[in-house]
Amino acid sequence: MKLKFQVLSMVIIMFIALSSIVTAKEKKIQAPKLNSHAAVVIDQNSGRILYGKNDNKILAMASTTKIITAIVAIENGKLTDQVTVSKKAASINGSSAGLKEGEKVSLEELIYGLMMKSGNDAAIAIAEHIGDGKVENFIKLMNHKALELGLYNTHFVTPHGLDADTHHTTARDLAKATAYALKNKVFQKVSACKEISSGESGAFNKSYNNINKFLFRLPDADGVKTGYTGNAGKCLVASVTHQYGRYIAVTLNSGDRWKDCENLVNYAKENFSHIKIETDSLNILKSRVLGGEEKYLQSTIDKEIYLPVLKGEENNIKTEVQIPSVINSPVYKNDHIGNLLIYVNDKLETTFPFISNKNIENKIYNKAM
Repeated sequence: MKLKFQVLSMVIIMFIALSSIVTAKEKKIQAPKLNSHAAVVIDQNSGRILYGKNDNKILAMASTTKIITAIVAIENGKLTDQVTVSKKAASINGSSAGLKEGEKVSLEELIYGLMMKSGNDAAIAIAEHIGDGKVENFIKLMNHKALELGLYNTHFVTPHGLDADTHHTTARDLAKATAYALKNKVFQKVSACKEISSGESGAFNKSYNNINKFLFRLPDADGVKTGYTGNAGKCLVASVTHQYGRYIAVTLNSGDRWKDCENLVNYAKENFSHIKIETDSLNILKSRVLGGEEKYLQSTIDKEIYLPVLKGEENNIKTEVQIPSVINSPVYKNDHIGNLLIYVNDKLETTFPFISNKNIENKIYNKAM
């Protein structure tokens, strides 16, 4: 879409109407007890950080790397693709999915082996397949995805996460990456899987069981990935579903990663309530479309928004609508038109996109055709 924000108008700041308030218990908030160098827990839908400890500190990430490896593979390959395992893949050290040189495996099975068994061999096989035979090409895709997601403190050197110079991330970046990946239905299914022997691509060469003990620790746990190297220590990215979405917890270099992530999730559950952000009155806003077959475009927010807040914060929420008064045609349905900014205590906490509700073609171009 050719979109010019020529005039930023229709900026509206208003106090928000609130509904569906779930009251948090009145008590003094205590930080979660953690035995980790860095940690964070966020709300997936809003991206709001609910608690952080050294969450912007750059650290090694071990096999939590494979979260990005998996989502890049899912987005750039087909699950039914057949991959021949190379000698390089089969001989990589560290954790393994048990692949053999020359073995033919579906990309789907490789992704399960990657995530459930933390297979370094699967990581190399995936990288070679998606990267047209070169792991380096796949690493470029991983780093491009990191930039696309705004993971500015993250850099990848390998697809598996074995210790390497300049291969690093932060707890906050990992949480953001996971929030994105868990929007993908295939990634969701793989992340939550406890055991499997077949999939969309047919019967697998072998059966897999998940080494992520967190899946068995809490009833609503649905992922995500363990990690360990000598430099990174024990790491874990965990996900727990709740009524309004998911909590995503990350702990890096932890003395007890299972307990740390459980404590982070419990902290979020015990101290935050979810309020609904009313958006109906915002879905009438329009922009002038230059050169379009229609003169005006209506932008909408296409989902309900629930924001986690501490007790008392519900009275200190403001929103700001940023939609251009004029845009160029053509415009296509679901194009990103503007943003709804949500502030808590005058601090920007999250942003949701306004999208176009229809296609509007360029009338001059269509006539020329």
